[in-house]
Amino acid sequence: MQDTLRHIHGGPDVAVLAEAFEVAPAKAAAALRAVMREMAWHMERNTLSRVGLADLVEALGSVRQAGYLDDASALRGEAACTDGNAVLAEVLGTKDRSRALAARAAREAGLNGRTVLSMLPALAVIAMQRVAAGAKNGLDAVLAAMPSLGRCSRGSPHADLADILRRGCGAGPYGPGRLRRVVRSTIARAAGFPPRGALRWYLQFMLVRPASRPVRIIAARALRGRSTA
Repeated sequence: MQDTLRHIHGGPDVAVLAEAFEVAPAKAAAALRAVMREMAWHMERNTLSRVGLADLVEALGSVRQAGYLDDASALRGEAACTDGNAVLAEVLGTKDRSRALAARAAREAGLNGRTVLSMLPALAVIAMQRVAAGAKNGLDAVLAAMPSLGRCSRGSPHADLADILRRGCGAGPYGPGRLRRVVRSTIARAAGFPPRGALRWYLQFMLVRPASRPVRIIAARALRGRSTA
């Protein structure tokens, strides 16, 4: 996430966000950092599954078409709110997680909790747009190599790619496994999480959770063994 976060201290999206919700730009940037960090963690976890990766590809294709940063009123509008809530449901999964994220972002930004809760859909839209922009070149390269699906097409290149991923198929020069790895690595670089495999992710997750000493030792040894293999 660090590479992405370096660009979050300013820029037109933060300026529009601050204007839309009448908060200081520095506080808007701090809230956005907190939301992007949390969303990146959930994206990393979600994309470990074929279906989760496919859903995220389809969502990124949709958000790239939205233009909420033209003015502050658009960012506060009904369409942005609807899309932002859809992003939160897709990435975080539950309303409880969204509310908990709003509370954490409020503490980090020094803002009122209700203010950040009202900002949350807009924050989610901006975060998703940043990931979509970062993943654009890599995903476009994959899409350009895909053969036409003809009558099986869903009318959107990203939706077609998502269906291919869900079915566990390959596309053009990409076999099933390579396609999944390339797409996930592209999104990982854009969102800022490492494109490690499922076993490595779960082992690291065990190490940062409270666990008995024997469990931590076993997990650490397995992780070192994978690293040196």
